[in-house]
Amino acid sequence: MFYKDISLGELVNLADWQKIQDSFSELLEVTLRTISLDGKLLSKISRPSRYCSEIIPKVKDFDDPCGDNPSTDSDKKLSLAVQNGGSIKMPFGVDVFLVPIKAIGNREVAYVMVGPLILKNRKKASEYQEEAKKIGINPDVLADILIEINVFSHSKVYSMMGLIKDIFSHMAQTGYHKKRLGEIAPKVVEMDPLFSKYYEDKILSAMLKTCSMALNADSGSVMVMDADTKTLHIKVASKLDNSIVNNTSLKIGEGIAGIAAATAKSIILPQDKDKNGLSEKMKRNSIRSSMIVPFNKGDNHEVYGVINLNIARKGAAFTEKDIALVKELVNLTSVALTPLRMKSS
Repeated sequence: MFYKDISLGELVNLADWQKIQDSFSELLEVTLRTISLDGKLLSKISRPSRYCSEIIPKVKDFDDPCGDNPSTDSDKKLSLAVQNGGSIKMPFGVDVFLVPIKAIGNREVAYVMVGPLILKNRKKASEYQEEAKKIGINPDVLADILIEINVFSHSKVYSMMGLIKDIFSHMAQTGYHKKRLGEIAPKVVEMDPLFSKYYEDKILSAMLKTCSMALNADSGSVMVMDADTKTLHIKVASKLDNSIVNNTSLKIGEGIAGIAAATAKSIILPQDKDKNGLSEKMKRNSIRSSMIVPFNKGDNHEVYGVINLNIARKGAAFTEKDIALVKELVNLTSVALTPLRMKSS
């Protein structure tokens, strides 16, 4: 049974949650905050924006979702915004997005608010000046503040939101399951390794799903390193034969993934086929293009694993731009792989 009024703070250690939120905010260069379902702040604001503190309070008759004093019906407004895609339109061509955090099933326990941010393009300076004059804001001050807000493409915003939703929801879900099991078996604290494995599997699955969707990959996998044997094994996979998943094992330096892990450098195929003898290792003729990106775990700079993404469609291929996006998403996941302390019962 789900606790009717359970809060995020009962499920996770909010100090650890804050660290991951801060790291996501720094990597994405966007403001993040965690709020309750009725709009109350649950975390400190990561990368605070002058737009929210200096501009929005001057806009009359605007129900500010970033404010410290949510209205009495904020829960309904926030829920409606999530149902409509999560976007909240703000003055001067700015958006914020709400990412629902779910602890079990469809039960939400909080929102991560992303933004302010600007989608696709900034308005012309003349448009900002006219709007600023209408509400009595110095146009130069407004321009200075808006230039601090980064511009994002629609695809990057939705990839970013998907990864935030999956990773932060998995944190809450792991805490929920531990809390429930703790009521049945009070010594559940002794089972922390079990929860750590469950959490890590979910995070790696989220990384693969997000990267595959963002790049429209036809198949892929995440391999992790066995620290003792220095061998890579497939941890999670998408649209790969079970025989490949169950039987693939590579020493560091062996195979394409092993070379990526050994050099800690990304590989795009067939673009990089003439490097390090890679052409001799390209054995799957059905694949038109592949991307192999190594990643670490938290603050540990040693390679922890690699993500492999494949395209089988004719005329499609990965690019350096795709590599840059995957690296950003993988870096976010790396932060979330840091050991997390769950709330004990």
